[in-house]
Amino acid sequence: MVECLFNYKTMSNRTCWLVLLIAILVQQIGIAGQYPAGLLSGLRWRDVGPMRGGRTYAVAGHADQPDTFYSGSVGGGVWKTENSGRTWFPISDEGIPIGSIGAIAVAPSNPNIVYVGTGEPDIRSQNSYGIGMFKSIDAGKTWTHIGLEGTRQIGRVVVDPANPNRVYVAALGHVYEANPERGVYRSIDGGTTWKKILFKAGAPNDVGAVELAIDPRNPRVLYASLWATRRPPWSVYAPTNLPGGGLYKSTDGGDSWKQLTGGLPSGDFVGKIGIAVAPSNPRRLWAVVDDTGSAVPAGFRGPAPQGGAAVHPAGGVYISDDAGAAWKMLNAEKRLWGRGWYFESVTVDPTNPDRAYVINTATYMTTDAGKTFVPVKGAPGGDDYHQLWVNPKDGNRMVLSSDQGTVVSVDGSKTWSTWYNQPTAQIYHIAADNRFPYWLYGAQQDSGAVAVSTWSNEGVLSFRNWAPICAGGESDMVVPDPKDANILYGGGAGRCDQSLNVSASLGGQLPAPDPSDPNRRTWTLPEVFSQADESLYFSNQFVMRSRDRGRTWEKISPDLARLKPAVPATLDPITAKDIDQPMTDRFGVVYTIGPSPLQAATVWAGTDDGLIYVTRDDGKQWIPVTPPEMTAWSKVSQIEPGHFDAETAYASVDRHRLADNMPYIYRTHDGGKTWQNVSAGIPDGAYVNSVKEDPQTKGLLYAATELRVYVSFNDGAQWQPLQNNMPVTSVRDIVVHGDDLAVATHGRGFWVMDRMTALRQIAAQGERIVSSNAYLFKPGETYAIRVGGMNGTPLPHEEPQMENPPSGVLAYYWLGTAAKQPLKLELLDNSGSVRASAASDTQVKAVDMESLSVQAIWVQPAQPPSADAGMHRYALGGAGGRRGGASGLPPGEYTVRLTVDGQTYSQPVTVKPDPRGGT
Repeated sequence: MVECLFNYKTMSNRTCWLVLLIAILVQQIGIAGQYPAGLLSGLRWRDVGPMRGGRTYAVAGHADQPDTFYSGSVGGGVWKTENSGRTWFPISDEGIPIGSIGAIAVAPSNPNIVYVGTGEPDIRSQNSYGIGMFKSIDAGKTWTHIGLEGTRQIGRVVVDPANPNRVYVAALGHVYEANPERGVYRSIDGGTTWKKILFKAGAPNDVGAVELAIDPRNPRVLYASLWATRRPPWSVYAPTNLPGGGLYKSTDGGDSWKQLTGGLPSGDFVGKIGIAVAPSNPRRLWAVVDDTGSAVPAGFRGPAPQGGAAVHPAGGVYISDDAGAAWKMLNAEKRLWGRGWYFESVTVDPTNPDRAYVINTATYMTTDAGKTFVPVKGAPGGDDYHQLWVNPKDGNRMVLSSDQGTVVSVDGSKTWSTWYNQPTAQIYHIAADNRFPYWLYGAQQDSGAVAVSTWSNEGVLSFRNWAPICAGGESDMVVPDPKDANILYGGGAGRCDQSLNVSASLGGQLPAPDPSDPNRRTWTLPEVFSQADESLYFSNQFVMRSRDRGRTWEKISPDLARLKPAVPATLDPITAKDIDQPMTDRFGVVYTIGPSPLQAATVWAGTDDGLIYVTRDDGKQWIPVTPPEMTAWSKVSQIEPGHFDAETAYASVDRHRLADNMPYIYRTHDGGKTWQNVSAGIPDGAYVNSVKEDPQTKGLLYAATELRVYVSFNDGAQWQPLQNNMPVTSVRDIVVHGDDLAVATHGRGFWVMDRMTALRQIAAQGERIVSSNAYLFKPGETYAIRVGGMNGTPLPHEEPQMENPPSGVLAYYWLGTAAKQPLKLELLDNSGSVRASAASDTQVKAVDMESLSVQAIWVQPAQPPSADAGMHRYALGGAGGRRGGASGLPPGEYTVRLTVDGQTYSQPVTVKPDPRGGT
């Protein structure tokens, strides 16, 4: 889909969607090296949280629906609440094939019409792209793509108050290269066609639009903020401000525009500007301006690049009382406008033009026209807020987005709903411990590192089953000790005891920095235990190793970064000089470390500037083995050493910061002498963040991409989606834990595919399975788990909660064609007695609501196994009911039996004792 959208210049929308339809049909019937999608359809992903919100940007509502609000996650899609934030539910998973949301607008004249602009405009060094505009005419139930694919990042959408078909879009454009699809667009036919109505003459490929405001009394009056900005492929804190930014006004519905100055900053490096019109007095305008007088905004950590004259900052909060003709600065406090590239938003109360809200690390309110500001939402550490929408008919009702999620106030900002009911965490990496039940670990952007349990003895996963953890911060890797999961490592020499929630330093220090080569870092640095000898590795530009769990460290490599890397042709001269590292001849880092699980002395390393090395002698010598086609700043996002052959390795390479969104997975079977790019089947746009080999099945590979999870059954020669029920979101990392497959997403938290051994069997004999009329897979590892309950009042269904793994024996089966007769599944013990059974023709009776003394959600009947063509799964001998309970299935040897159209298929399964012990 995204590949088609990226080629929109050469195709009409109708042609593009025809291409997509053909692609879907081809995938369903299978091509060389791939299997029909139906062979994987029974595999299910399970969301395990955490129930802690991630960064959201866009928010919206409608004046006539006081309890309904919309929220746009920057990685997790569009969400909706109909009870003022008590519960949220996703509404874009089936209709918008990208997770990054930049703008939402509800048509004031029709609450069923909702416009969504994709691509977050708060462009951190970690951001996701968009694919244009989407529209719903049924309040978010269904969606239609309506163009502007090339705009990439959309900052704001506004709709004419009286005409739902007249809509305006502020398009920021590409983050890493120049492109013509920047500026303000207008549609007068509900998005069927678009016209670019504001752009910067002389620099249309560099200057984009990020903010819009419309006069609610005279919708022909518009205000737009232009911003020219770019990022380099290396990591810097803030993007650059290029010449061309400023505030513009139109009085004829966007046909013509005039730049507003009259007291506003107007230098070459004006940054992002937030603009708002006071609804009760449209001549009153508020603006928050980012202007440090330099090309490098506030927050820069290194020497300023040339091109920005050193002038006194003119950033601050401004006001106009004559519809923009003249402006005066109200307040220059950095807390209100600092780090403007990430903030700069202002909202005005609907009835009081002197009451306004300015958004930054906290949300500030003024009631005296800007003389004083007080925080009305904010906490230690800085929650970081982005947009506030206030109901035009009731200034007490408002919705607010932040780095922590989205919250609602119904009492004028005195109190707020929670963000601990939104599973939209942005996780960078994933690790699993060796406990039972096992926990998953990762750093959550903006909120600190987190751990989640994959199973709960109370029947459902809830707030009790995840915890913030004491190592890893918001971006470092988190590594549990293989022998003691309470001990966590992160950030190099960092070590803590999670059971006590305190640091647990052993006195170990990383090697002293080299004065001639000062230590460098980037947002996320690798840390990993070797499976071969449990050595602990960490890196900056050097690889470090500890063999005593952090007590002592040694530097085992030279500086492995590229010497004087070439500047990408996509960069402008100003951004090319924006370097936040202490050296300019080398400023990359070792971004991934891959210790061989077969040979302790063999370790692979990849840099974020496009180099791969291997050592086979414990770090004494590092051999450069970079594929020849890899240019500078091809980020080696992960290296996976082979589990069956020490000369095998797989490297995922991410080049999207070079404006190359193609997938790259390099494979070597000769120790790096030769490499092949094995990414067929993964589309353009799905650049690769991680690749992993199944540790039990040779040639079975998993890839985490910017769009979804992919699987290869033939050592990477062909790939196919393994997304199934997981929403489209950026998938960052993968871990195989026993018979489970788990992933970290950058927008929807952690997900687990329980007992996925069917994948291993498909890798071994997929052709035989596909050609069979029916096939019963051998069940994965099964335990006689005794599931507890709530021991009292159960958790109300409105409380945030997720499912436990299916209990009992999880049976997967394949039907080449639909069964002609009723299908039966049985579980037999070693004496041949049937202990559990289910049939496809079992009649499911509707719940008799009038006879219940509880809500129907507590007594939902189990569904029968499916007799349709495709792959299915069904749990036998497990606990019934929504909350579960003791399965009554004792440990022992069992047989799963499938009967289809008179044919019987069987597979053995061992039910092991509960690992927790007990009677």
